[in-house]
Amino acid sequence: MTSASSSFGCSCFLLKAKGGGGLRVRFRAAAAADAMRTTTSVDFDDDGQKVLTVARVTKILRTESKSHPTFYPSRRIRNDEMRYSSDVFQFSGEREAFAKTQSRFERRFFADLKDVESEIENVSSVDLNVFLVRWNATFVPAKLVWLQNIALNWPFGDVDIERKDILHKMGETTKFTYAALFRTMKRLATEKKLTIPVAKIEGQTKMTFDEEGELSSMEENLSLVNSVNSNRVRNKRIARDLLEFLDTRKPIGMDYKSYDEIVEAKVDIYSVPGMRALDVDGMEDQQGQIEDVTTVLGFMTLVVLSFGVGIGSWYFEALRKDALMQKMLDADF
Repeated sequence: MTSASSSFGCSCFLLKAKGGGGLRVRFRAAAAADAMRTTTSVDFDDDGQKVLTVARVTKILRTESKSHPTFYPSRRIRNDEMRYSSDVFQFSGEREAFAKTQSRFERRFFADLKDVESEIENVSSVDLNVFLVRWNATFVPAKLVWLQNIALNWPFGDVDIERKDILHKMGETTKFTYAALFRTMKRLATEKKLTIPVAKIEGQTKMTFDEEGELSSMEENLSLVNSVNSNRVRNKRIARDLLEFLDTRKPIGMDYKSYDEIVEAKVDIYSVPGMRALDVDGMEDQQGQIEDVTTVLGFMTLVVLSFGVGIGSWYFEALRKDALMQKMLDADF
């Protein structure tokens, strides 16, 4: 699935939810089809060195790495030694060891991120056999999966779900309010429409090929890491999206505690206001007003009326348990 957006723009995806839980995707046309029709020829310089073209690299990534186009296909990596680096991790070693690392990254990418989609935005040549691949990945944040599931299983007819990223709000300080959540649920109930504020990760991967035209190194960088470390991110929802994505990049054999320490050392995540506070992601109040008791009661009534007393009580119990779990995590239990 493709989307057109600037670094701080908004990519929109339209989906159709069926009452039975099915999902049909309606997406806007993009230029991917044109890229697949480009040439795959390889040129040679005066010394007989293979010179790869942007068109060839683009086609390989888009046609052979459909499942995760931010990586070069493992079967095409023939160098005995490979180098890989990211914002938080470095690897240098044998091809087989790198293949296992890459496989682990790709597997966790799809297993851990909900409804994840990735695309190549652009491939450019920055030097002889050196290419810069700009890409993005979008997914439903873990703490918003319940909201999408409600829409996908809405008992009163089809629901139109719009996926929209919130990168343009990275500089805004956010906080959870029941008023905003109430408006979201009210729109779902009365208009059968739901906007899901999806996570969007933008990155670039520098791929270097040797004189034989074989990949020798990859350098991956995420734009949000630079934004966080430059103190430009004030939105904790976006900061948590970044952490959720970085979890999929945990190396083989490293425990989560050690990996978390590395991430915290490389990414100034606690510079983002409220990172240790309880929040329901993406549901900030546009006016910044504190909701009153009437709004809270209205929200509770809507949930109970929509799903019945049993499911309504189950939902609020889930919220309570989530709050307790968050408090334990914040207290470093």
